[in-house]
Amino acid sequence: MDSSVLRYDFAPITGSESTPEGYLRVWCRAARTGTQLYRRADGSQTREYRPPEEVSNPESLSTFGMKPATWGHPPVLLDSANTKQFQVGYSGSQVRYNDGFVEVALVVTDQDAIEKIKRKDATEVSAGYKVDFDPTPGFTPEGEEYAGIQRNIRVNHIAIVPRGRAGPEVRLLLDRMDAADAVAESSEHEMAPQSSSTASPVMATVKLDGLEIDLPAEAAGAVQSYSRDMGRQLQALTTERDELATKLDSLQADFDNLAYEKEAAEGRADALEEQLADPSDARIDTAELDQLVAARLATLQRLAPAFAEDFKFDGIDDSTLYVQAFKNLTGSAPREDAEPAYIQGVVEGVLAARADAEDEEGEDAPEGDSPEDGDDTHEDAADDRTDSTVALRDALKGAGRSASADPISAYRSKTADAWKRPLTATK
Repeated sequence: MDSSVLRYDFAPITGSESTPEGYLRVWCRAARTGTQLYRRADGSQTREYRPPEEVSNPESLSTFGMKPATWGHPPVLLDSANTKQFQVGYSGSQVRYNDGFVEVALVVTDQDAIEKIKRKDATEVSAGYKVDFDPTPGFTPEGEEYAGIQRNIRVNHIAIVPRGRAGPEVRLLLDRMDAADAVAESSEHEMAPQSSSTASPVMATVKLDGLEIDLPAEAAGAVQSYSRDMGRQLQALTTERDELATKLDSLQADFDNLAYEKEAAEGRADALEEQLADPSDARIDTAELDQLVAARLATLQRLAPAFAEDFKFDGIDDSTLYVQAFKNLTGSAPREDAEPAYIQGVVEGVLAARADAEDEEGEDAPEGDSPEDGDDTHEDAADDRTDSTVALRDALKGAGRSASADPISAYRSKTADAWKRPLTATK
Protein backbone atom coordinates (compact mmCIF):
# COMPACT_ATOMS: atom_id res chain seq x y z
CA MET A 1 0.00 0.00 0.00
CA ASP A 2 1.41 3.40 -0.96
CA SER A 3 2.30 5.89 1.79
CA SER A 4 3.11 9.59 1.63
CA VAL A 5 6.70 10.33 2.77
CA LEU A 6 9.23 13.20 2.75
CA ARG A 7 12.51 13.03 0.85
CA TYR A 8 15.54 15.35 0.63
CA ASP A 9 18.00 15.22 -2.28
CA PHE A 10 21.28 17.09 -2.69
CA ALA A 11 23.45 18.69 -5.42
CA PRO A 12 26.76 20.59 -5.12
CA ILE A 13 27.30 24.24 -6.11
CA THR A 14 30.40 24.97 -8.20
CA GLY A 15 30.20 28.63 -9.25
CA SER A 16 28.33 31.89 -9.30
CA GLU A 17 26.95 34.41 -11.73
CA SER A 18 25.52 37.77 -10.74
CA THR A 19 22.58 39.50 -12.39
CA PRO A 20 22.39 43.29 -12.89
CA GLU A 21 20.34 43.44 -9.69
CA GLY A 22 23.08 41.64 -7.75
CA TYR A 23 21.17 38.35 -7.53
CA LEU A 24 22.89 35.02 -8.04
CA ARG A 25 21.55 33.06 -11.01
CA VAL A 26 22.31 29.36 -11.39
CA TRP A 27 21.00 26.35 -13.26
CA CYS A 28 20.66 22.95 -11.71
CA ARG A 29 19.44 19.45 -12.27
CA ALA A 30 17.00 19.12 -9.43
CA ALA A 31 16.07 15.47 -9.91
CA ARG A 32 16.98 12.38 -11.92
CA THR A 33 15.75 8.90 -12.67
CA GLY A 34 17.24 5.71 -11.24
CA THR A 35 17.82 4.41 -7.70
CA GLN A 36 18.80 6.51 -4.67
CA LEU A 37 19.82 5.59 -1.15
CA TYR A 38 17.97 7.06 1.84
CA ARG A 39 18.61 6.80 5.56
CA ARG A 40 15.71 5.88 7.81
CA ALA A 41 15.10 7.35 11.26
CA ASP A 42 16.52 4.21 12.91
CA GLY A 43 19.80 4.60 11.02
CA SER A 44 19.12 1.89 8.44
CA GLN A 45 19.23 2.62 4.72
CA THR A 46 16.80 1.88 1.90
CA ARG A 47 17.18 2.11 -1.84
CA GLU A 48 14.27 3.61 -3.75
CA TYR A 49 13.60 3.74 -7.48
CA ARG A 50 12.42 6.71 -9.57
CA PRO A 51 11.06 5.42 -12.88
CA PRO A 52 11.44 7.73 -15.91
CA GLU A 53 7.67 7.97 -16.32
CA GLU A 54 7.36 9.41 -12.79
CA VAL A 55 10.22 11.91 -13.13
CA SER A 56 9.04 13.13 -16.54
CA ASN A 57 5.35 13.33 -15.57
CA PRO A 58 4.12 16.87 -16.46
CA GLU A 59 2.25 17.18 -13.16
CA SER A 60 5.45 16.41 -11.29
CA LEU A 61 7.60 18.71 -13.43
CA SER A 62 5.25 21.64 -12.86
CA THR A 63 5.95 21.52 -9.11
CA PHE A 64 9.67 22.34 -9.59
CA GLY A 65 8.95 25.82 -11.00
CA MET A 66 8.45 29.00 -8.90
CA LYS A 67 9.22 27.29 -5.61
CA PRO A 68 11.05 29.04 -2.72
CA ALA A 69 14.80 28.61 -2.22
CA THR A 70 15.82 28.40 1.46
CA TRP A 71 19.05 28.49 3.49
CA GLY A 72 19.08 24.97 4.81
CA HIS A 73 15.95 22.89 5.18
CA PRO A 74 13.26 24.58 7.28
CA PRO A 75 11.83 22.56 10.20
CA VAL A 76 8.43 22.42 8.46
CA LEU A 77 7.12 22.25 4.94
CA LEU A 78 6.66 25.73 3.49
CA ASP A 79 3.31 27.37 2.89
CA SER A 80 1.89 30.89 2.64
CA ALA A 81 2.08 31.36 6.40
CA ASN A 82 5.81 30.67 6.85
CA THR A 83 7.58 31.05 3.48
CA LYS A 84 8.60 34.66 4.19
CA GLN A 85 10.51 33.48 7.28
CA PHE A 86 12.78 31.07 5.37
CA GLN A 87 12.93 32.12 1.70
CA VAL A 88 16.21 33.44 0.19
CA GLY A 89 15.31 33.03 -3.51
CA TYR A 90 13.16 31.06 -5.94
CA SER A 91 13.27 28.62 -8.81
CA GLY A 92 12.42 29.73 -12.33
CA SER A 93 9.18 29.06 -14.13
CA GLN A 94 10.75 27.10 -16.99
CA VAL A 95 11.29 23.44 -16.15
CA ARG A 96 12.09 20.64 -18.55
CA TYR A 97 12.91 16.95 -18.53
CA ASN A 98 16.08 16.14 -20.48
CA ASP A 99 17.83 12.78 -20.75
CA GLY A 100 16.71 11.52 -17.35
CA PHE A 101 17.14 14.83 -15.49
CA VAL A 102 14.81 17.62 -14.38
CA GLU A 103 16.42 20.98 -15.28
CA VAL A 104 15.38 24.23 -13.64
CA ALA A 105 16.87 27.70 -13.02
CA LEU A 106 17.50 28.95 -9.46
CA VAL A 107 17.81 32.64 -8.46
CA VAL A 108 19.20 33.57 -5.02
CA THR A 109 18.05 37.05 -3.92
CA ASP A 110 19.25 37.20 -0.28
CA GLN A 111 22.60 39.02 0.06
CA ASP A 112 23.81 37.00 3.04
CA ALA A 113 23.10 33.71 1.21
CA ILE A 114 24.85 35.03 -1.91
CA GLU A 115 27.99 35.92 0.06
CA LYS A 116 28.06 32.51 1.73
CA ILE A 117 27.79 30.76 -1.64
CA LYS A 118 30.61 32.89 -3.07
CA ARG A 119 32.79 32.08 0.00
CA LYS A 120 32.01 28.38 -0.52
CA ASP A 121 30.29 28.25 2.86
CA ALA A 122 27.48 26.50 1.00
CA THR A 123 28.37 24.13 -1.79
CA GLU A 124 25.20 22.18 -2.52
CA VAL A 125 21.44 22.38 -2.93
CA SER A 126 18.88 19.94 -1.58
CA ALA A 127 15.34 19.49 -2.92
CA GLY A 128 12.66 18.82 -0.34
CA TYR A 129 9.61 17.04 -1.69
CA LYS A 130 6.77 14.65 -0.90
CA VAL A 131 6.24 11.36 -2.72
CA ASP A 132 3.87 8.43 -2.58
CA PHE A 133 6.10 5.47 -1.64
CA ASP A 134 5.15 2.14 -3.18
CA PRO A 135 6.87 -0.59 -1.06
CA THR A 136 6.93 -3.08 -3.94
CA PRO A 137 10.54 -4.34 -4.35
CA GLY A 138 12.10 -5.11 -7.70
CA PHE A 139 14.99 -4.54 -10.08
CA THR A 140 15.64 -1.64 -12.46
CA PRO A 141 16.16 -2.30 -16.19
CA GLU A 142 19.89 -1.96 -15.42
CA GLY A 143 19.65 -4.72 -12.80
CA GLU A 144 19.82 -2.63 -9.61
CA GLU A 145 17.74 -3.89 -6.72
CA TYR A 146 15.40 -1.56 -4.90
CA ALA A 147 13.01 -1.79 -1.96
CA GLY A 148 10.25 0.49 -3.29
CA ILE A 149 9.20 3.01 -5.91
CA GLN A 150 8.70 6.80 -5.63
CA ARG A 151 5.51 8.01 -7.30
CA ASN A 152 3.76 11.38 -7.63
CA ILE A 153 6.80 13.55 -6.85
CA ARG A 154 5.72 16.97 -5.53
CA VAL A 155 8.44 19.55 -4.73
CA ASN A 156 7.97 21.86 -1.72
CA HIS A 157 11.24 23.86 -1.67
CA ILE A 158 14.90 23.81 -2.75
CA ALA A 159 17.40 24.34 0.10
CA ILE A 160 20.96 25.68 -0.10
CA VAL A 161 23.12 23.60 2.24
CA PRO A 162 26.84 23.49 3.29
CA ARG A 163 27.30 19.92 1.98
CA GLY A 164 24.88 17.26 1.04
CA ARG A 165 25.07 13.53 0.67
CA ALA A 166 25.01 13.56 -3.13
CA GLY A 167 27.65 12.60 -5.58
CA PRO A 168 28.93 14.37 -8.69
CA GLU A 169 25.65 14.00 -10.55
CA VAL A 170 23.72 16.18 -8.11
CA ARG A 171 25.19 19.66 -8.13
CA LEU A 172 24.19 23.15 -9.11
CA LEU A 173 26.14 25.13 -11.73
CA LEU A 174 25.93 28.67 -13.01
CA ASP A 175 26.45 28.04 -16.66
CA ARG A 176 25.91 24.31 -17.22
CA MET A 177 23.89 21.28 -16.10
CA ASP A 178 26.15 18.47 -15.05
CA ALA A 179 23.79 16.99 -12.48
CA ALA A 180 21.07 17.60 -9.94
CA ASP A 181 19.52 14.96 -7.79
CA ALA A 182 19.72 13.72 -4.29
CA VAL A 183 21.32 11.15 -2.09
CA ALA A 184 24.35 9.29 -3.43
CA GLU A 185 25.78 6.21 -1.79
CA SER A 186 29.23 7.41 -0.80
CA SER A 187 31.81 10.09 -1.42
CA GLU A 188 33.70 7.83 -3.79
CA HIS A 189 31.22 8.80 -6.49
CA GLU A 190 32.00 12.50 -6.11
CA MET A 191 34.04 14.20 -8.80
CA ALA A 192 35.95 17.46 -8.86
CA PRO A 193 34.08 20.56 -10.00
CA GLN A 194 34.43 21.16 -13.71
CA SER A 195 35.67 24.44 -15.05
CA SER A 196 32.97 26.69 -16.34
CA SER A 197 35.15 27.51 -19.31
CA THR A 198 34.72 23.95 -20.62
CA ALA A 199 31.08 23.57 -19.62
CA SER A 200 28.52 23.44 -22.36
CA PRO A 201 25.68 26.01 -22.09
CA VAL A 202 22.28 25.06 -20.80
CA MET A 203 19.94 24.67 -23.73
CA ALA A 204 16.18 25.17 -23.88
CA THR A 205 13.67 24.47 -26.59
CA VAL A 206 11.29 27.15 -27.80
CA LYS A 207 8.50 26.79 -30.34
CA LEU A 208 8.02 29.51 -32.96
CA ASP A 209 5.38 29.20 -35.67
CA GLY A 210 5.21 25.45 -35.04
CA LEU A 211 8.99 24.96 -35.22
CA GLU A 212 11.00 23.77 -32.21
CA ILE A 213 14.35 25.58 -31.85
CA ASP A 214 17.11 24.80 -29.31
CA LEU A 215 18.67 27.96 -27.85
CA PRO A 216 20.76 28.80 -24.78
CA ALA A 217 18.45 29.00 -21.78
CA GLU A 218 18.75 32.74 -21.28
CA ALA A 219 18.24 33.43 -24.97
CA ALA A 220 15.27 31.07 -25.03
CA GLY A 221 13.69 32.94 -22.12
CA ALA A 222 14.21 36.27 -23.87
CA VAL A 223 12.72 34.89 -27.10
CA GLN A 224 9.68 33.52 -25.30
CA SER A 225 9.14 36.81 -23.46
CA TYR A 226 9.43 38.73 -26.71
CA SER A 227 7.06 36.28 -28.40
CA ARG A 228 4.45 36.76 -25.65
CA ASP A 229 4.73 40.55 -25.91
CA MET A 230 4.32 40.38 -29.66
CA GLY A 231 1.33 38.10 -29.23
CA ARG A 232 -0.35 40.56 -26.88
CA GLN A 233 0.35 43.47 -29.24
CA LEU A 234 -0.97 41.47 -32.17
CA GLN A 235 -4.14 40.66 -30.25
CA ALA A 236 -4.63 44.34 -29.37
CA LEU A 237 -4.11 45.35 -33.00
CA THR A 238 -6.53 42.66 -34.17
CA THR A 239 -9.19 43.89 -31.74
CA GLU A 240 -8.66 47.48 -32.86
CA ARG A 241 -8.86 46.43 -36.50
CA ASP A 242 -12.14 44.59 -35.91
CA GLU A 243 -13.62 47.63 -34.15
CA LEU A 244 -12.57 49.93 -37.01
CA ALA A 245 -14.03 47.50 -39.54
CA THR A 246 -17.36 47.53 -37.66
CA LYS A 247 -17.38 51.34 -37.63
CA LEU A 248 -16.54 51.42 -41.33
CA ASP A 249 -19.42 49.08 -42.13
CA SER A 250 -21.79 51.30 -40.13
CA LEU A 251 -20.57 54.45 -41.90
CA GLN A 252 -20.92 52.74 -45.28
CA ALA A 253 -24.52 51.78 -44.47
CA ASP A 254 -25.28 55.40 -43.46
CA PHE A 255 -23.69 56.65 -46.66
CA ASP A 256 -25.76 54.25 -48.77
CA ASN A 257 -28.95 55.38 -47.03
CA LEU A 258 -28.13 59.02 -47.63
CA ALA A 259 -27.38 58.32 -51.28
CA TYR A 260 -30.72 56.54 -51.65
CA GLU A 261 -32.62 59.35 -49.95
CA LYS A 262 -30.82 61.92 -52.11
CA GLU A 263 -31.77 60.04 -55.27
CA ALA A 264 -35.40 59.75 -54.14
CA ALA A 265 -35.55 63.46 -53.29
CA GLU A 266 -34.10 64.39 -56.67
CA GLY A 267 -36.75 62.20 -58.35
CA ARG A 268 -39.54 63.95 -56.47
CA ALA A 269 -38.08 67.34 -57.31
CA ASP A 270 -37.88 66.44 -61.01
CA ALA A 271 -41.51 65.28 -60.97
CA LEU A 272 -42.64 68.55 -59.37
CA GLU A 273 -40.67 70.56 -61.90
CA GLU A 274 -42.33 68.68 -64.77
CA GLN A 275 -45.75 69.20 -63.22
CA LEU A 276 -45.17 72.92 -62.77
CA ALA A 277 -43.85 73.22 -66.31
CA ASP A 278 -47.13 71.79 -67.77
CA PRO A 279 -50.03 74.23 -67.11
CA SER A 280 -52.60 71.68 -68.31
CA ASP A 281 -51.81 69.50 -65.31
CA ALA A 282 -52.59 72.43 -63.03
CA ARG A 283 -55.93 73.01 -64.75
CA ILE A 284 -56.79 69.33 -64.46
CA ASP A 285 -55.90 69.37 -60.78
CA THR A 286 -58.06 72.44 -60.21
CA ALA A 287 -61.01 70.89 -61.99
CA GLU A 288 -60.69 67.68 -60.01
CA LEU A 289 -60.49 69.69 -56.80
CA ASP A 290 -63.69 71.56 -57.71
CA GLN A 291 -65.47 68.26 -58.35
CA LEU A 292 -64.34 66.87 -55.00
CA VAL A 293 -65.50 69.98 -53.17
CA ALA A 294 -68.89 69.91 -54.92
CA ALA A 295 -69.34 66.21 -54.17
CA ARG A 296 -68.46 66.75 -50.52
CA LEU A 297 -70.92 69.64 -50.20
CA ALA A 298 -73.65 67.58 -51.82
CA THR A 299 -73.04 64.73 -49.37
CA LEU A 300 -73.13 67.07 -46.38
CA GLN A 301 -76.33 68.67 -47.69
CA ARG A 302 -78.02 65.27 -48.08
CA LEU A 303 -76.96 64.05 -44.66
CA ALA A 304 -77.50 67.26 -42.69
CA PRO A 305 -81.09 66.35 -41.64
CA ALA A 306 -79.75 63.18 -39.96
CA PHE A 307 -77.51 65.13 -37.55
CA ALA A 308 -77.91 67.75 -34.88
CA GLU A 309 -77.43 71.35 -35.91
CA ASP A 310 -74.20 71.71 -33.93
CA PHE A 311 -72.62 68.49 -35.30
CA LYS A 312 -69.09 69.01 -36.67
CA PHE A 313 -68.49 67.30 -40.01
CA ASP A 314 -64.82 68.31 -40.20
CA GLY A 315 -62.34 65.47 -40.72
CA ILE A 316 -64.96 62.69 -41.06
CA ASP A 317 -65.03 60.76 -44.33
CA ASP A 318 -68.27 60.05 -46.24
CA SER A 319 -68.52 56.34 -45.34
CA THR A 320 -68.22 57.11 -41.63
CA LEU A 321 -70.87 59.84 -41.94
CA TYR A 322 -73.29 57.42 -43.61
CA VAL A 323 -72.77 54.84 -40.84
CA GLN A 324 -73.43 57.47 -38.18
CA ALA A 325 -76.49 58.73 -40.08
CA PHE A 326 -77.77 55.14 -40.24
CA LYS A 327 -77.51 54.90 -36.45
CA ASN A 328 -79.20 58.27 -35.97
CA LEU A 329 -82.09 57.49 -38.32
CA THR A 330 -82.77 53.85 -37.45
CA GLY A 331 -81.71 53.76 -33.82
CA SER A 332 -79.20 50.91 -34.37
CA ALA A 333 -75.89 50.34 -36.11
CA PRO A 334 -75.78 48.51 -39.43
CA ARG A 335 -74.53 44.95 -39.53
CA GLU A 336 -70.77 44.58 -39.73
CA ASP A 337 -71.02 42.80 -43.09
CA ALA A 338 -73.35 45.42 -44.58
CA GLU A 339 -72.10 46.85 -47.87
CA PRO A 340 -71.45 50.61 -48.01
CA ALA A 341 -73.95 50.88 -50.90
CA TYR A 342 -76.67 49.28 -48.74
CA ILE A 343 -75.99 51.68 -45.87
CA GLN A 344 -76.02 54.65 -48.22
CA GLY A 345 -79.27 53.45 -49.84
CA VAL A 346 -81.06 53.06 -46.52
CA VAL A 347 -79.97 56.47 -45.28
CA GLU A 348 -80.88 58.28 -48.45
CA GLY A 349 -84.18 56.38 -48.68
CA VAL A 350 -85.19 57.36 -45.14
CA LEU A 351 -84.21 60.96 -45.73
CA ALA A 352 -86.15 61.03 -49.01
CA ALA A 353 -89.21 59.53 -47.33
CA ARG A 354 -89.11 62.15 -44.63
CA ALA A 355 -88.69 64.90 -47.20
CA ASP A 356 -91.74 63.61 -49.15
CA ALA A 357 -93.76 63.38 -45.96
CA GLU A 358 -92.91 66.99 -45.20
CA ASP A 359 -93.99 68.05 -48.68
CA GLU A 360 -97.35 66.24 -48.33
CA GLU A 361 -98.06 67.87 -45.01
CA GLY A 362 -97.48 71.23 -46.59
CA GLU A 363 -99.96 70.51 -49.43
CA ASP A 364 -102.72 69.18 -47.10
CA ALA A 365 -102.68 72.15 -44.73
CA PRO A 366 -106.16 73.95 -44.29
CA GLU A 367 -106.70 76.94 -46.49
CA GLY A 368 -107.66 79.04 -43.48
CA ASP A 369 -104.27 78.44 -42.02
CA SER A 370 -102.51 79.58 -45.16
CA PRO A 371 -101.25 83.14 -44.99
CA GLU A 372 -102.72 85.70 -47.33
CA ASP A 373 -100.79 87.08 -50.27
CA GLY A 374 -98.41 89.69 -49.08
CA ASP A 375 -98.57 88.44 -45.47
CA ASP A 376 -95.28 88.57 -43.60
CA THR A 377 -95.65 84.99 -42.42
CA HIS A 378 -95.97 83.81 -45.99
CA GLU A 379 -92.89 85.72 -46.96
CA ASP A 380 -90.92 84.20 -44.05
CA ALA A 381 -91.93 80.68 -45.12
CA ALA A 382 -90.86 81.40 -48.66
CA ASP A 383 -87.51 82.60 -47.36
CA ASP A 384 -87.13 79.43 -45.30
CA ARG A 385 -87.71 77.23 -48.32
CA THR A 386 -84.86 78.89 -50.09
CA ASP A 387 -82.50 77.31 -47.58
CA SER A 388 -82.52 73.60 -48.37
CA THR A 389 -80.63 72.72 -45.19
CA VAL A 390 -83.16 74.47 -42.98
CA ALA A 391 -86.04 72.86 -44.88
CA LEU A 392 -84.49 69.41 -44.52
CA ARG A 393 -83.89 69.86 -40.81
CA ASP A 394 -87.47 71.09 -40.34
CA ALA A 395 -88.73 68.08 -42.25
CA LEU A 396 -86.66 65.82 -39.99
CA LYS A 397 -88.11 67.45 -36.91
CA GLY A 398 -91.67 67.04 -38.16
CA ALA A 399 -91.31 63.55 -39.53
CA GLY A 400 -92.22 60.40 -37.67
CA ARG A 401 -94.60 61.87 -35.06
CA SER A 402 -97.51 59.77 -36.21
CA ALA A 403 -98.20 56.25 -35.00
CA SER A 404 -96.38 54.80 -38.04
CA ALA A 405 -93.13 56.71 -37.53
CA ASP A 406 -90.77 53.78 -38.12
CA PRO A 407 -88.35 55.13 -40.78
CA ILE A 408 -87.57 51.72 -42.28
CA SER A 409 -91.29 50.84 -42.64
CA ALA A 410 -92.00 54.25 -44.11
CA TYR A 411 -89.19 53.83 -46.61
CA ARG A 412 -90.38 50.38 -47.65
CA SER A 413 -93.98 51.64 -48.03
CA LYS A 414 -92.79 54.60 -50.01
CA THR A 415 -90.82 52.36 -52.32
CA ALA A 416 -93.69 49.92 -52.79
CA ASP A 417 -96.21 52.67 -53.68
CA ALA A 418 -93.84 54.68 -55.80
CA TRP A 419 -95.60 53.58 -59.04
CA LYS A 420 -98.84 55.18 -57.87
CA ARG A 421 -97.33 58.59 -57.43
CA PRO A 422 -97.42 61.01 -60.38
CA LEU A 423 -94.20 62.06 -61.98
CA THR A 424 -92.68 65.28 -60.69
CA ALA A 425 -93.26 67.05 -64.00
CA THR A 426 -97.02 66.29 -63.91
CA LYS A 427 -97.56 66.67 -60.19
